[in-house]
Amino acid sequence: MADYHLLTIWRLNAPLTPVYDVIQDSMHWPEWWTGVEKVEQTADGDGNGINSVRRYCWQGDLPYLVVFDVLATRIEAQVAIEGCARGDLEGTGRWQFAHDGEVSVVHFEWHVRSTRWWMNLLAPLARPIFIRNHVRIMAQGGEGMARRLGTTLASQENIDLTAENGAPKAIPRRLREGGQIDPLMLLIVGIGAGTIATFAQIILWQLAGLPVFETLFRDARLTAALIMGPGVLPPPTTAHSDILLVATLIHFALSITYTLLPALLATRLPAGLAIVAGALYGLGIYVVNMYGFTALFPWFSIARDWVTLVTHLLFGIGLSAGCWWFAQRHSKPRMMRAIPKS
Repeated sequence: MADYHLLTIWRLNAPLTPVYDVIQDSMHWPEWWTGVEKVEQTADGDGNGINSVRRYCWQGDLPYLVVFDVLATRIEAQVAIEGCARGDLEGTGRWQFAHDGEVSVVHFEWHVRSTRWWMNLLAPLARPIFIRNHVRIMAQGGEGMARRLGTTLASQENIDLTAENGAPKAIPRRLREGGQIDPLMLLIVGIGAGTIATFAQIILWQLAGLPVFETLFRDARLTAALIMGPGVLPPPTTAHSDILLVATLIHFALSITYTLLPALLATRLPAGLAIVAGALYGLGIYVVNMYGFTALFPWFSIARDWVTLVTHLLFGIGLSAGCWWFAQRHSKPRMMRAIPKS
């Protein structure tokens, strides 16, 4: 299992009582916290809420839902709220409340491990992305709560408590500043555009009257040969799990790499121009793949046809449109109804 020990510190320009009340009333989080899809009470607990159980369903920037139950183990008004999580994530969470003059200070510690097999499998490579997804969700929570209270979020600090050598490490809140590229954008848009392009190519093969599975396995061998060598090229063009796995990894690695340029440029263009630029980018990728690659790997010339060309055009449009949509989605905060000040 992959372990995560994360700390977020919010400082809000608001009295401590309403800040505590808004956080303690998690049944209403979906109204103001972007990323919280649903909260359900599955057990009531005692009169103070101890041993109550609430089920949380979260949707961050990454394309998956996280669902877990939290058993309340401590509820001390304006001091602390603690609970044990079970489900897609297991561990403990702790809210702590204090004030510094007129500023409320909220600490949230999240000590959990993932239980999904694919998250644990990807953790060695994707751990920074999972952590940054958590940071973005917490940023949405802090900003949403500030709007809910009709005030401002003075600051947010994010700390990875499991950094190297045991020394806590600050995590940047903003993932795309000063020309930096959001790794979540690369992952989501790259894999998404690569997947759409693959399905589009399959449909085009069918329209062209080509044998779909034979052509698919042929292209898998062409791609896998980049790493496994030309020995995997000869017929029969049947499925082999190792070849398909290597070809898939190469395909998505290249898709993510090709997302770099749209991530920098497409976000600065109007939607229509971004799509046109994406088509031209796809054409450029086709030239690189089908003519540049063939100088080193001549076996790719067999895939040089109109289906591959159209697929690359769609791939480029998908990259550009996806980056544009991603940037627009995170530049417009969700509108929340503020609690009237008493």
